[in-house]
Amino acid sequence: MSPATRSALFSAAVLLTSLPLAAQTDDVLFANWRANPITIGSRPAGMGGAFVAVADDARAAFSNPAGLTQIPLTEISASSGRPWMAVASGRRRLRLAAYFTDGEQEPLPALDDEPRQTLQPSVWEIGAAAGFQPFRRVRLGAAVAYRHLSIDEEGGGAGTANPLAGGSEGRVRTTLGVLIDLIPARIVGSSPFKLGVAYQPGVSWTIPRPGMSEVELRRPSVSSVGLAWRADNSWSFSGQADIIRYHEVVDALVRNVGDDVAHDFSLVNAVEPRFGTEFATPLRCGCGTIKVRAGLHYESPGTLVFTGADPELSDAFRVRSWRTTVTMGVSLFAEHFGNALRIDVDSRDLVHGPALSAGVVWRF
Repeated sequence: MSPATRSALFSAAVLLTSLPLAAQTDDVLFANWRANPITIGSRPAGMGGAFVAVADDARAAFSNPAGLTQIPLTEISASSGRPWMAVASGRRRLRLAAYFTDGEQEPLPALDDEPRQTLQPSVWEIGAAAGFQPFRRVRLGAAVAYRHLSIDEEGGGAGTANPLAGGSEGRVRTTLGVLIDLIPARIVGSSPFKLGVAYQPGVSWTIPRPGMSEVELRRPSVSSVGLAWRADNSWSFSGQADIIRYHEVVDALVRNVGDDVAHDFSLVNAVEPRFGTEFATPLRCGCGTIKVRAGLHYESPGTLVFTGADPELSDAFRVRSWRTTVTMGVSLFAEHFGNALRIDVDSRDLVHGPALSAGVVWRF
């Protein structure tokens, strides 16, 4: 392998492993950025991201737009951490929502402590969604969003290569969702057992490199299946499996550098499980309800692995372990004369974080 070919491989492979919303670098020793999907805050983050079958507030516009039909009133919500703003309104069987979100995927720990130049991508997204309930126990939804990727240089010393500094591009993405009441609801919109399914097709960005050909950056497709069970007025539980088509990242690598170079790299599809629970109890003062939640997310590395004989590449693009992320959150919920206010505080990673977010939801 010639030095020029190896340099092109290093740059393309590192860049592809970073999607979505993760830091990037042109140094192979930092070839550990992930292609995992992110979890938005704040309440879904506290439940380990197991929200596709819950989907009962405006964040459903992002995770499962079919759930928008569960919102009984007009809702406005905002949260910090990974910033989120949304508004949802409509009639009983048809709800519309608009939202904005911004976020980044945290990298896995670096292979060493040496300072390096990195290319830090940020992604913001603005979208609109609709939820429709054609039958009593079946809800459907769809969302269309504009997702914009920008890349800026961070760190490093003088003379380091920077193939993508200042690059940016936007793409349109979609989300399709279904929510089914497996047990008939005792009252409108409150089935104790629900099935949620959502699908987000992959998105590719094409970023120019000065003096070189363009490089394709791929966000893989994700299919999510979840169950939600409201055991009683206090306890609820949810579980979810995200099916991530990581092979799309390898396919993009092939398009960037050719199969002869990329055939020794692999990134197999993965199924990431998520679990969440929430406990609600009224306050003694009669002024509202407090909700406490917790979750687990078994998270795949989402990084390319080199399977060839080159020891340098094998060390950089090594096999990495899955990790368990522990989450927790709390909400204060109050209703007054037809208005409702909920304040959320959540941690999406108690062990490596705390990665806190705070949010507010107002229904009127």
